[in-house]
Formats: sequence, structure tokens, C-alpha cells
Amino acid sequence: MKKWLIAVLALALAGYAQVNFPSEGDLDGNIEELWDDNHDQAAVKEKVRVVIPPRYALHLTEDEWNLNLNSPPEAPSPYVFDPYNPQPPAEGCYLVPKAVKTPSDLIQYALSGGVFRPIGAYPAAKDYNGDGKLSDDEKGTLICVNQKVLQKFSNDPDGWQLSVSVTGTPNSGFGYFGLADLINQVPMGGFYTNSLPYGPAVVAQGIGPTGGWLDDLIVEAFWFDGSELDGTYTLDVTFTLAGL
Repeated sequence: MKKWLIAVLALALAGYAQVNFPSEGDLDGNIEELWDDNHDQAAVKEKVRVVIPPRYALHLTEDEWNLNLNSPPEAPSPYVFDPYNPQPPAEGCYLVPKAVKTPSDLIQYALSGGVFRPIGAYPAAKDYNGDGKLSDDEKGTLICVNQKVLQKFSNDPDGWQLSVSVTGTPNSGFGYFGLADLINQVPMGGFYTNSLPYGPAVVAQGIGPTGGWLDDLIVEAFWFDGSELDGTYTLDVTFTLAGL
């Protein structure tokens, strides 16, 4: 009986002697066991490899804006730009006086504290004081505003840029279309145009990765001052995220 037991132990030891336990694992696709034995402590080492591919991703929270000037959506309240709390206008339509003749004039009008009055009519005219007359500041240009959130992701260590291009038919006659990009209420960039195609125009960029999903507030607006032509217009706005 003892001779049989000694023979089994001898075979087992011989088997261990033939197994070449590596000192550490490798990444050749073969999963290997590790073994170490010591009187005081035992240690084994594992190698871990992770592959992170380059990724750019965009998520637009609203993919349509349907604006019908038969019944323009009236803004909820008047808007006045506050430099100490720079918020964009709420969604809806506003009247600005006829003295504001161009989009460039509109920027100066807003920065000087001009009032955007809510209106739900086209063309833009309303007897705000109820005197039965239309003064010069009660008729003018119709501005219609829409907001949406664009969420972006980039893990590019060199940085990223967001560009916008606009195509559509007919390619003119729709008034002016404008777009602004804001991150944490800070304007990053924008443009306006009255003809298509337009762009691509870079509206935001940053150094390094986005640090997860980074939200941009996209503010779009149409300007109707009477130079627009009747018809149905379709604009395709394309957002593109790429590396620097």
C-alpha cells in the first residue's frame, strides 16, 4: 500500500516538473496559469491591456423646427438683453422696430438695451398701447427664435471643433436664417445668411477631449423684414464634430 502511494506522489511531482509555469502572463491570446510559492509571501503578476478607439458622437435633442407664419408662435414675454446675465431670447416670435433694418443693426439694438416685443402676427405690426394707431416702434421686423440642445462627445487629446452647414430649397427668399452656439451661456460662435448653401462654419471648438458629454445650447432664428418671398422653404442644418 505504501509503495502504491509513493508511486502516485512520484508521478505527480514529475508532472509538476514538466509544467513550465511562466513568471508573468503575456498578451498572445493564450490564457495561462501563474504559480508562486514562498515561505514568507506569494505574488503573481497580471498584465491588462485596454484598447480605447477614437470616438466622436453627437446627439440633437430636437431634429425639426416647423415655423408657419400663418400663426407665428408669440413669445411669452418681452426680451431685453442683460449683459450681467446674458440669456438668449425665449422661444417664440418678437417684433423689433422698423428702424432696425439689418441683422447687424439688430445686434447693436440688443446690446443697447432695445426691447423685443412678443407678437403672434405676420407681418409684424401690433397696436401695443391701444391708441388705434401704429407708431414706428409698433411695426417692423419679425424675429422668430427656436432653441435646442446639441450634446457632443470627443476623446481626441488634440481637441475638437463643431461646424455647421446649411443647404435647402429654394436657396433664397426665406429672409435671414441665423444660428448661435452657447456653452454654459457663453457665446462660442454663430452666423446668419440669406442664401444657400452656406458653410461649413465653425461655431465652437476646444482643446483636449470634451470631458464626457458636453452640452451646447443652439439658438436659431429667422428674420422677416418684408424682403422674404412667399413660399415653402426647407432648410437642412448639418452639425459636424471633428478633430482639430
